[in-house]
Amino acid sequence: MLFTTPRLFPFGIAFFDHRNGGSPPMRSFFIKWIQRTKAQELRYLGILGFFLLTVNLLAVASFKVTPKVLLFVLIQAFICFFFAVFIRHLRLRGLEQEEKSKELAYLAYHDTLTGLPNRRLFEDRLNSVLLHAQRHDHLAAVVFLDMDRFKEVNDSLGHACGDRLIRLAAERLLGCLRGSDTVYRQGGDEFIILLESFTKPEDVRVVATRIQSVLEEPFILDGKPVAITASMGIALYPLDGTRPEHLLQRADEAMYEAKSQENSRFQFYASDIDVRVKSKAHMENELRAALEQERFELRYQPQYEIAGRKLIGMEVSLHWEKGSSQLRTVMDWRKAAEELGFMVPIGHWAIRTACKQMRTWQDAGHEPLRMTIAITASQFKSDYFTGEIADILQETGIDPGQIELDLTESITSSNVQEASKKLIMLKKLGVRITMDDLCTGLFARSGLEGMPFDSVKLDSTLIRDLVDDDENQLLAAAIVRMANRLGLNLIAKGVETEEQFEYLKFLQCTEVQGELFSQPLVPDQFMTLIVEK
Repeated sequence: MLFTTPRLFPFGIAFFDHRNGGSPPMRSFFIKWIQRTKAQELRYLGILGFFLLTVNLLAVASFKVTPKVLLFVLIQAFICFFFAVFIRHLRLRGLEQEEKSKELAYLAYHDTLTGLPNRRLFEDRLNSVLLHAQRHDHLAAVVFLDMDRFKEVNDSLGHACGDRLIRLAAERLLGCLRGSDTVYRQGGDEFIILLESFTKPEDVRVVATRIQSVLEEPFILDGKPVAITASMGIALYPLDGTRPEHLLQRADEAMYEAKSQENSRFQFYASDIDVRVKSKAHMENELRAALEQERFELRYQPQYEIAGRKLIGMEVSLHWEKGSSQLRTVMDWRKAAEELGFMVPIGHWAIRTACKQMRTWQDAGHEPLRMTIAITASQFKSDYFTGEIADILQETGIDPGQIELDLTESITSSNVQEASKKLIMLKKLGVRITMDDLCTGLFARSGLEGMPFDSVKLDSTLIRDLVDDDENQLLAAAIVRMANRLGLNLIAKGVETEEQFEYLKFLQCTEVQGELFSQPLVPDQFMTLIVEK
């Protein structure tokens, strides 16, 4: 076995490097041992000095203590002490150099005033975020932020207060963002914020609104409250660009656009996105106010038995006529309410209000009628849905059999087992369940045949061309046969003509509703209808 020339390490330890046929685990052991030795060199040197001193004392013990021997021992102790001091000095100098290197490295990538990442570090993170967004098909956002009225603060209170305002603003920005987001100080009163991993532009609006809120709280400078605002421009990856320089440029342009508009604190680069996001923000405020002030309205469309055109029930529909007409043309408020999380409380209000209305009619001495209430996906998925239905039934004293919950196919087919469990719990309360927008083959395909449905609805899109469309006739006939086989009640909605009514009668459909009989009515109009019938 060949060995290299021995290399002497501190404290007289020799280490041999096994080049050929040596043991890698042994080399790893020695390397770790040397690292630990260097980290505790003063301790080992002290032990060595104590050992030498002990040996000398034992040697002296066998001789007479003469001045010469004593001097020799003192010289060894002095040499050990000298080396200990020298090594300690080198050690401290190395630590000092290491700290300076770390400080220089930190300053190379961070802003000296705020401690935020500087442009070099920001560009590195921007490239990483865009690559991550590309791989995972996410949105990322670059936000240019400029503090309004900062020059006034600098001129009136001095540069020291201006610097303090910048530092405090940086702290607030960091406090309202996620740990994965990056804030970079561009210079002066400008910041660039990098937001990663979003699924839709509306999420970025939420963050921008939160930034507005924290910056608009007064800052205390020299004991005085100072209020500022900020203008932000937002560029989205990949909608506004895929290259870092393009996103930075477009966020800057959007920021200046925000500054040029009154009462606009942030602006998306793409005008259509900006309109959509701000419309949804306006819609959110309108929906919240409508819910708090109960501006929604319920209407009741009569349902009739085909055989004798007898009034047997009603379908409740939710309307919002007092909202902004501009909003209603820009987007579907029901869809927006579902996305924004308002549909659960709105739906709860609708069920409770409808049941109270039925209680009022029954207390007035009118015959009980079946009431069908549409349920949204978010309502049905809520963990509190079944309990809320039970509470409303108990509060109003309505017979559960008079309440029919209207569910669409998509709600129940997304997770058949979970849906089935919840439907069984609802049936134990005594309420009826109807399936809306039914498609043929659903029961065989999804395993829904065993679900506790009471009724099935033929959708209005199927009824519209029923008389003239052979395919619609075949489909309607198939659904009727399936409903009869499963013992389900069949309701056709959207009936507008006598021809459609007669054809449904021919198919042996049992119930109908639509404009042929009546449009949805407000409570007073429906009350009049009940009296007439």
